[in-house]
Amino acid sequence: MSNIHAYLDAFDRLEPASARLPIAAIESLRIAVTGQAARLFAGLQHRRTMQRIASFSDHRLQDMGFERDWDGSIIRRQRQSRRRR
Repeated sequence: MSNIHAYLDAFDRLEPASARLPIAAIESLRIAVTGQAARLFAGLQHRRTMQRIASFSDHRLQDMGFERDWDGSIIRRQRQSRRRR
């Protein structure tokens, strides 16, 4: 076995703790960015959906559980509380 092979064998077995630190930091950053991207995408999808249903008639909106506010915006209908006798 040459000196080069002996050196590479010893180097492959060593994994310093400092080498794992950047990997953990990058992984946590990836998770954070993925979460933020998912929230952004969900918000954009919600906005697009609300713009699409804004063209529906008032009766159809009520069937779906929405209503128009005084300024024309679409809001969820408030549930009416039922009294128990």
